[in-house]
Amino acid sequence: MKKRMLQIDAFSDRPLLGNPAAVVFDADDLSTEIMQRIAREMNLSETVFLLRPTGDADYRARIFTPVRELPFAGHPTIAAAHAFCGEQSRMPQSLTQECGIGLVPIRVEDDLYTMTQATPQFRDVPVTKAELAEAICLPLDMLADSPHQIVSTGVPWLLLELHDLQALAGLRPDLGRIERICHGLGAAGLTVFADSGSEAAPRLRVRTFAPGEGVAEDPVCGSGNGAIAAWIATHRDAVPRAGYLSEQGIEKGRRGLVHAGWEATVEGLRITIGGAACIVLRGELDLGDAS
Repeated sequence: MKKRMLQIDAFSDRPLLGNPAAVVFDADDLSTEIMQRIAREMNLSETVFLLRPTGDADYRARIFTPVRELPFAGHPTIAAAHAFCGEQSRMPQSLTQECGIGLVPIRVEDDLYTMTQATPQFRDVPVTKAELAEAICLPLDMLADSPHQIVSTGVPWLLLELHDLQALAGLRPDLGRIERICHGLGAAGLTVFADSGSEAAPRLRVRTFAPGEGVAEDPVCGSGNGAIAAWIATHRDAVPRAGYLSEQGIEKGRRGLVHAGWEATVEGLRITIGGAACIVLRGELDLGDAS
């Protein structure tokens, strides 16, 4: 059995930057076990499999880390949209992805793919700031005086704000401790961020650690940035609609840019995350007799 595949760098319009995701086409006849084994083989933050939709969508996506299947993730959603659009005779202006959290609307404009993420959910945690400071190997006074919470716009992330960019850039966290804390809280991992201190873009710098998912540090995390946007809209910027640019992946040599935004609606906060994408590899999986 052979399957066409792409490797796509999401959140970058230039190759070898942003966050790479493998995209496997025509995966309807692959079992969950084989998908998981392929994701381990790819050894990327996520591998996404494209299938026929079961409902009112353009395609169905199943997303796997090297460890497990996720109901949703940001950068493979960007990669899947880019792969799907590349198969069309004309570039669509919008499309809908079906995945574990339901239907995800995606707007396509000027080589930018902008998804609407799930309505944010917030959860306070019993872990103290002192415990988190120990986990990221920083003095307590380097942590900002702001709420640390689990926030989900499709994937639950433990969020922590730092005072400045230097502290963020120099992080050498205790990954084992982060894994234990996040596992106990039911979080996918820890997303740490700091304000750039400048009115010029980008506004934020972000780093994401998910050792429990087999990913020591995710280069650029779409769902983590969505959680941060929801957090900012709730705790920092009391305006009904806003947007900003964040950057992530610099410490890993894979800088990516994330267009984050929100809008207050009668249904709740509407979080959008957008980014560019580029194909860096075209190939074929040779699975032999696997199915």
